[in-house]
Amino acid sequence: MDLPKNGEAVSLSEIKKICEFYGLHDLWVKIENDPPVKPFKSDGCSMWVDAWDGISLYSACFIHDLKYWAGYPGEDVERLVADAELMMDVARLLNETKMAEIMFHGVRVGGHEMFKRNFSWGFGRINK
Repeated sequence: MDLPKNGEAVSLSEIKKICEFYGLHDLWVKIENDPPVKPFKSDGCSMWVDAWDGISLYSACFIHDLKYWAGYPGEDVERLVADAELMMDVARLLNETKMAEIMFHGVRVGGHEMFKRNFSWGFGRINK
């Protein structure tokens, strides 16, 4: 499936199709029942590279961004799961773990909701 480009606003109907394609049923239910107030836009691999050794990491980062956008404050377990899934997706894409582990540690530190950035956990729900 072709994902929307970096920085492109994504409609709820497109998000539903993406969630269906990637098997993200629970994520779609969360979004459908209480859509975040801010429109969804992915910035790819926030403050990182979108490709490594000629392999695109964008799909893994896009899905991770979608999970972060829809997150609620205080969902520490859900955030950990999203970060671990990013790590596994990157490891599968690259067929190695080093970059995946580096990215995992980066999002664990830099993606915390307390920073209230456009890539922090719950960024679609942050009133700024």
